[in-house]
Amino acid sequence: MMYSKLAFRNIRRSLRDYIIYFVTLTLTAALMYSFLALGFSPDILAMTENMSMLTTGILMLSVLVALLSSFVVGYAIRFMLGQRKKEFAAYELMGMEVKSVRNLFLAENSIIGGAAFLLGSLLGTALSGLLNQVVQNIFEVPHRYQVLFSLRALGMTLFFFVLMYGFGMLRAAKVIRCRKVIELLYDNQKNEGVGYQPLYRSVLTGLLSLAAMVAGVILLKKALHIQTNEAMLYWGGACLLILAGVYELHRKVPVLLYQLVKRNPHRKYRGENLFFLGQIGRRIQSSGRTMAVVAILLTISLAAMFVGLTMGAGYKANMEAYYPYDAGVAIDAPLTKDSMDSVRSFVEKRCEVEDSVTYYLYAVPNETIEALSLSDYNHLREILGLSPVSMNNNEFLVHCDTWNYMDGIRQGLEQKPEITLNGWTLTPAETPILTEPMEQYQMAGTKGYVLVLPDEVASQLSGEKIRLAMKLKDNGYPELKSELKQFLNSGKWQPDIQPGQELPERVTIGVTVKAWGVANSLTGFTTISFCGLYLSIIFIILSCAVLAFEQLSAIDQNRKNYAVIDRLGVSGHRQASLIRKELSTVFLIPLFFPIVLTVLLIVGTQLFFGEAILQEGLVLFYGLVTILLFCAIYLTYFGATIFLFKRVVLQLGKGLQ
Repeated sequence: MMYSKLAFRNIRRSLRDYIIYFVTLTLTAALMYSFLALGFSPDILAMTENMSMLTTGILMLSVLVALLSSFVVGYAIRFMLGQRKKEFAAYELMGMEVKSVRNLFLAENSIIGGAAFLLGSLLGTALSGLLNQVVQNIFEVPHRYQVLFSLRALGMTLFFFVLMYGFGMLRAAKVIRCRKVIELLYDNQKNEGVGYQPLYRSVLTGLLSLAAMVAGVILLKKALHIQTNEAMLYWGGACLLILAGVYELHRKVPVLLYQLVKRNPHRKYRGENLFFLGQIGRRIQSSGRTMAVVAILLTISLAAMFVGLTMGAGYKANMEAYYPYDAGVAIDAPLTKDSMDSVRSFVEKRCEVEDSVTYYLYAVPNETIEALSLSDYNHLREILGLSPVSMNNNEFLVHCDTWNYMDGIRQGLEQKPEITLNGWTLTPAETPILTEPMEQYQMAGTKGYVLVLPDEVASQLSGEKIRLAMKLKDNGYPELKSELKQFLNSGKWQPDIQPGQELPERVTIGVTVKAWGVANSLTGFTTISFCGLYLSIIFIILSCAVLAFEQLSAIDQNRKNYAVIDRLGVSGHRQASLIRKELSTVFLIPLFFPIVLTVLLIVGTQLFFGEAILQEGLVLFYGLVTILLFCAIYLTYFGATIFLFKRVVLQLGKGLQ
């Protein structure tokens, strides 16, 4: 009972040390619970058959969040131990056993952790309702705000929270048990070794870091044009080079700037700059690695948030391109067109077919490209609501709705403007390339493009693949896909083979239904967007918390430094201004390159992928959302750190006089 009263008293007295710690724990618990509640929501899981992938993604990320948060909790606990070393030494000198001191500290942290978990769960319950509304809005389901409480989500959040908190507490118990009284009393009076590399070495390292980042960007650009698994090696190498460059730049550039400024006597001795430079020099020396690691985490966070939001929203915007036909059947076999009549009849018994076309993808001799006849091509355009095209009997055109093949096709047409097929010499039509969405990896081609030929020329080629595209009343329904697949694979459907043709060893059958595709594409969009948002926000919160604790851990030394300039006559207003300037510099250092790289990522995405996304301005919009959301979190921690720092340093600094 005595220790519990002492624990509550210590919490009240050390409230300033615990505020950022408590806020970080509360936000982590709130985000963890809200996303888990979303993943376990029966209403969300019932929307599509693949929605379980959202639950799986959130669970996997929660494990990662718990692991990363445990390190931040341990870091925070070490910070609080550092702030209260003398207090614990006094307890031991008064006769309190080390075990009792440890239990007292663990009791205080258990109270704080429990309160943070309860408050975080309450906030998470409210937030989960908002997330639920967002998902229902994505699926265009009628919705209203309602508080979501999930016992399963609460249990999983508690499990991850205890796992996260337990590791930090174990580290704290080990530190208290191993520290001697003399170390607790005089640990903060140890001399720090201060030393910097020669200026030329800092410049050389900075240039090498920039070169590594440029090389990473070049590898990224090259990876965009590789369609094989080799692209993953380029992506991995590019990310490693960029992150290594970010780390080294944040280690060397502040040191380089600090050394250059100190070489300028006019600027060095102006006003309080000598004091300010001394403060920044100590910060760079003691917190340089921390700021570099924070810069890497912020780079990953901003990239994950932007890519997640943009990919998801872009996928949703382009769904009409991925699923242009209400229903389609693709069979890579030389069947007769009559074979597809029974397939159409099967569909008509379930929903009205307003229009349909059965057509071949023709094999072009000595070429990898496939061909469509002009009449079939125009029928597909009619189904899609596009105007027909016309060309002469000695012309051809290429349809390509896949942006990354466009340059290659243009170059090919310039190098070889004529093609000869079965005695016919064809030249490009007036508009040689058309780009409307026609689904060219299955229905209107299989490689992302198709050659459109006059009917007379196409009829002399071999129709090795057959397709059926249908326009349905009210766009059909999702279950039609499984019903169609079951029919095609049953013995009820008996297709006929073209005369003189043979079935390949392996027949590929593909079925697309727009209603099913839209629902499950939205599932992919939701999973990518929400998992990216979850991970990036947690990363930003943890990064800001580490940076804040790193600054607050230097309060004791800074309190003495500011007390000195107070005795020298520097006004309280000027001291507050110096604190803002000092902390602004420290918070800006790990922020500069992540923001620059994010802006470059946004601009690059707009340049390379902007045309491929059908919704104009989507990339720039979500880039702005990413930066604004990040700034809101970052500035909140920055403001809280300045508030605590000024309150302690300025008020307690005067008390030392």
